[in-house]
Amino acid sequence: MPRTNTTAQRSFSRPGSVTYEMPIPGGDHIVTIKLPPRSTWTSGLHWHEFHTEFLSILQGTALVTLGSSTKTYDPGDGPIRVDRFTVHEWRRLPPAEDPDAGVELIVQEWTDPADGEKELFFRNLNSVILDAMTSKPSLLQWMPTGLWIDWQVMVICHGYDNYPVFVGTGTLRGLVTHAWLFLVAIVGRFYGLRASYDEYMLRNEQAQYKGK
Repeated sequence: MPRTNTTAQRSFSRPGSVTYEMPIPGGDHIVTIKLPPRSTWTSGLHWHEFHTEFLSILQGTALVTLGSSTKTYDPGDGPIRVDRFTVHEWRRLPPAEDPDAGVELIVQEWTDPADGEKELFFRNLNSVILDAMTSKPSLLQWMPTGLWIDWQVMVICHGYDNYPVFVGTGTLRGLVTHAWLFLVAIVGRFYGLRASYDEYMLRNEQAQYKGK
């Protein structure tokens, strides 16, 4: 199952949806995400347990959910702090409600600690999607491509402190998400699915995250 070597690639784009720009190696670990007009991309509701996340709106207006609050943010609001365990999501507003509907929405994301895991999450996520038609494990050739990609994405989430909301609230939400991610990661290893791949990471990153 050949994989494309994306170690030198700094930009990943899904036309009409989203573009991810990776930081310069050895830099500040800030990932820049751009959504074109009318994009329906969303980060999805999720939380982090080992990182405090920050969002900064550089251009346009974003609709951001933090816990039970959903409101709009623009460049004048400054950095948005997302504490650990806080469920959050961001996206564009619907075109009819977006005061900046005609411009690209540009948002930067970074974390504390600034350990580079956010960049690696997006590198592996986007590279897997890029390789969707060629890197499917031999034992999963029978599975529809969309289904195995969803499985692979969940394995990456499990490895990089990204916990999607599947159901419920509070304790139930945490139990369901942790149980599901643990299951897909354990079974995924049997089929050759990993959270990270050498073809998608720089050499120093390979050493640091070997075994994920």
